[in-house]
Amino acid sequence: MEVRRTVPVKLVVPDEYHDDLHETAEQFLYCANEASDYCWDNTDYEDCVTSNAKARDALYDRLREETDLTANLVQEAIRRAVHAVDSGVDRWKKGKRTNKPEFTSWSMVYGLC
Repeated sequence: MEVRRTVPVKLVVPDEYHDDLHETAEQFLYCANEASDYCWDNTDYEDCVTSNAKARDALYDRLREETDLTANLVQEAIRRAVHAVDSGVDRWKKGKRTNKPEFTSWSMVYGLC
């Protein structure tokens, strides 16, 4: 059996790179929200996109062009949005109406480090 542990590690960013880190975080949140917009349907959960491949195929090229993010960060933003939409769809199917996921927290971004 394999055991994994997650250990929080403080990210030390030199002062001259703070703006770069914040810009990366903003662009990551932008990509996640664009993916959420694409995947969510307010009228019927069956019309929500819960496939990573479908969302990636539809969004990846545009988001890479619109941002300075690396490929893996764009893909991760799309994956996180799809996962959040899928969770919302599961709640909706159980009769618990939910809203489109919105990404505003930098903590989700820094979880990548």
